Amino acid sequence: MAARTAARTTVLSAFIVCSVFAASLASAQNQPPPRRDDQQQVQAQRYEQVQRSNSNSNDTRLREQRDARSFDTRAEEQRRANEGAEASRRTGRMTPDERRDLRRQINEVGQDIYSNPPRR
Repeated sequence: MAARTAARTTVLSAFIVCSVFAASLASAQNQPPPRRDDQQQVQAQRYEQVQRSNSNSNDTRLREQRDARSFDTRAEEQRRANEGAEASRRTGRMTPDERRDLRRQINEVGQDIYSNPPRR
């Protein structure tokens, strides 16, 4: 009994697949062939897509080169900043300009924090 049901299901699904295939084939045959103007438009669109993909790959290469350069530049700036910081650590003292800047920064932060007294 189970074998008959399985066989019927298989035959039925094969019939449905064949029917769908035949219907799609018939509808494809009923469509008129593409006109010459349509073919030229399709070719022009394909050409534009190829050109866009080529320009995109060029843009990508240029972007990667710029990113590499900017990374190198940032690394160089960071190295210089670290060297300056290490030099000031070695001496153990801040220059008068550094002390003035630090005092100014501390005062600005203090003003931001305590600018408005809390209301009760």
